[in-house]
Amino acid sequence: MSGEPLARGAPRRGGSLRGAGPMRRGDALAGLGFAEVPTTQDGGADTMRPGALRGAARGRNLDGLAHTLFLRLSPVIAAVVLTTQVVIAWVNYGDQIRIEGERARMMADMTARALAHPGWTETYGPQLQALGLDPAFRFAVLRDAAGAVVARLGEEPRGRSFERIQVSAAIEPGPDARPAGSLTLVLSAEGLRANAEKQFVMVLGASLALILAFALSLRLAVGRHVLAPLRRLLAAMGQVERKDWVTVDLGGSRRPSREIADISAAFNHMVEGLRSGDEARHLLAELERTHARLAEANGLVMESLQYARRVQQAVLPGPEALRGQALEVAVLWEPLHVVGGDYFWMEEIDGLAIVVVADCTGHGVPGAFLTLIVATALDRILHDQGLRRPEAILAALDTLVRARLRQEAGDGAGASDGSDDGLDCGICVIDRANGALHFAGAGLALTVLAGGETTRIKGRRHGLGYRRTGREDTLAATTIPLADGQTVFLMTDGVSDQMGGASRRLLGHRGVAEILKRHRDLPLDGQVAALEAALAAHRGSEPRRDDMTLVAFRPGGKAGSR
Repeated sequence: MSGEPLARGAPRRGGSLRGAGPMRRGDALAGLGFAEVPTTQDGGADTMRPGALRGAARGRNLDGLAHTLFLRLSPVIAAVVLTTQVVIAWVNYGDQIRIEGERARMMADMTARALAHPGWTETYGPQLQALGLDPAFRFAVLRDAAGAVVARLGEEPRGRSFERIQVSAAIEPGPDARPAGSLTLVLSAEGLRANAEKQFVMVLGASLALILAFALSLRLAVGRHVLAPLRRLLAAMGQVERKDWVTVDLGGSRRPSREIADISAAFNHMVEGLRSGDEARHLLAELERTHARLAEANGLVMESLQYARRVQQAVLPGPEALRGQALEVAVLWEPLHVVGGDYFWMEEIDGLAIVVVADCTGHGVPGAFLTLIVATALDRILHDQGLRRPEAILAALDTLVRARLRQEAGDGAGASDGSDDGLDCGICVIDRANGALHFAGAGLALTVLAGGETTRIKGRRHGLGYRRTGREDTLAATTIPLADGQTVFLMTDGVSDQMGGASRRLLGHRGVAEILKRHRDLPLDGQVAALEAALAAHRGSEPRRDDMTLVAFRPGGKAGSR
């Protein structure tokens, strides 16, 4: 991390507190909206010209605002209310027509079933007369199987079809279920239409009442919360023009709207600035002193961070750490900030090559502190305790990290601070003598590229440290044979968690594996460099989200680092 982010958005001299040289007081005053107040023999009579504050608002009729709002909003509200009510009335009318049609269908079906017996053409009278008792009944006709009219009741309707409801039902007597006739029933829908017209008139009246109520409410609200505060503001401007340094009272029963309150507060602030005279100059001097202190503090912080980066890099192993193992090694270590929470270690011990990659909680300075805890714990595990199995190293590292962070059960300090920090870690122990690679992971996986195909070997899902949940899996190691042309990658999730592309999608482990396969024929340094370039191209303008660490090795060759 450098000082560039603090200065990138800073404007040039004359409009900022930092830039190309010291700021002139006149430039800062102009940027704040003030101008030099000339000293004249008449005590500054030319400081304020009449009308300079009120400007174009002077002489205008403020009541025109309520009138304009009414003319602009009333048609919209009227259209919305009318449309809504008409749609509701139309839906209600349609529902009533549907319900009446279902009733007519039920009446016709029930009458047809009542007539469904032999000799119905002689005994239809009571059923047909029962239909005529319905208030909406208009006409009914019975026909036999040949279509000849058997009986009629009422007058056959004429006129508009939407004023009546007509249904038919088949009369099916006998076991053969053949229609022996039909019944046609007509009910009147004039009552429904009259009811719909009445609803429309009521809707129209309600809409007019709503518009009138809106107009009255609008005028009262605008008058109380907009026009009255604006009149007070204009009156205060008139007094300020006469050098009477008054401010606008924002209290009272007619409190202004938020926007006018902001304008009034800005006006009051301006009046106070004019009243104090040299307040702006004092403010500028204080800002310049504050800027100088901030610049000094930022310089100290950046200097400390750069030194911390050198310390953190010094803790990391060099690219020649596994020279004696005849392994081609390449490393990508890129903190998100100046320092980071990713850590890796490579060492040759007792004829074994040990490769460790850890992703500690957080990034930046907090993550860097955790890497120091991990580095110290790992040194004790490898050299004092002499552990060589990867699962045993992880278990010991988990114990030491919990002890250092006071996370063990019964530790009063750990319980009080609620520490829930830890790390994801993957460890490879390479036994060249027996041609075997032993891997164990806690939150990190191992990627093996061989024969143009990638294999991902997952470790335990839970990391090291953190609060215990009781669901942690047992740490276990996986052994794979070493082979020529085989490349092994141990990386943190900052490599795969790259957001970008046209659809702003996460690259993921599969995307990283595809990139590695495309460049599998390159030397290991070139393969890692191609991966880094592909990640940058995928991100585009998107920023990185986390620290990135990748350690790659393959049997034979030389070591390298990035």
